[in-house]
Amino acid sequence: MHLIRTLFLASSLSLAHASVLPSTPKPGIRALSKRAEPNTGEDFPEDEEPIPNRLNKVETAFKDAIELTSAVLSFIETDETIYPHYFDPADREEVTRIFRDLNNDGEGHDMLGNFLVQTTDLDNACGDRGLAYSGDYNTEQPFIVVCPRAFNKKAIGDLEGKDRGDEDARDFYAACAEDGGDIADNVSFHFNTLGMTLLHEYLHYDLMIQSSFGSIVDNPDGEPGYGPVAVYDRLPKDLARVNADSYAYYAAEVYWSLICQKEFQGPREGIDDADPDCGEQTCET
Repeated sequence: MHLIRTLFLASSLSLAHASVLPSTPKPGIRALSKRAEPNTGEDFPEDEEPIPNRLNKVETAFKDAIELTSAVLSFIETDETIYPHYFDPADREEVTRIFRDLNNDGEGHDMLGNFLVQTTDLDNACGDRGLAYSGDYNTEQPFIVVCPRAFNKKAIGDLEGKDRGDEDARDFYAACAEDGGDIADNVSFHFNTLGMTLLHEYLHYDLMIQSSFGSIVDNPDGEPGYGPVAVYDRLPKDLARVNADSYAYYAAEVYWSLICQKEFQGPREGIDDADPDCGEQTCET
């Protein structure tokens, strides 16, 4: 089925076009259950200035990550257009199951509440291109470190203290080019919201994901697995199914296809993977 027709069948979205950034439609997220909301601690003071502060941004990103999975579940069963660029059709059932378990009827997997999200780079692993990293995947207390540059990444859902009509709203919210945003005609690093970064890290949590493919990792078997160019038609499909960015970019392309009501072209090497937040290179999570 042609993508645009499928988009309208899969979603009842109604796009607003105005002089301000539109309120981004929701493919089906409900409120996160308390059990499904990761923990933040002293690294995220509530009174930090300016607003929206890092706590505001990461709390919105928790919801955005699950919203991405909601978009996937509205589309994946009949998706013959986007899915083949990322995964083998033979793996569709298990890929769908992974997204469904993470989504948990829009409330988020209960085990997401096991995560401690922090900003202190205890392992000195943020480096020049890192957005986030995580660990302790087989325990009841996994962690995610969100690196400073990750807070440059934009939001999907509403941020406290930042109206979409504000003059600088485009610095905070991801949006389609037709609405004045950066998401244009190609799959690109502009898809990578803070919520997508968190979704990537969630996929590493073996105790929660329990993939029949094995652990979902980065750069499987030493093959490049970060960024839009690596994951779109390039990474072998038997490796893509265990590569976290493959899931993250697939979810993001589905989401923005629904929101922007368009088919995206493939990413262009040296352009759509040249993220200024990471020195005009591909960011790593």
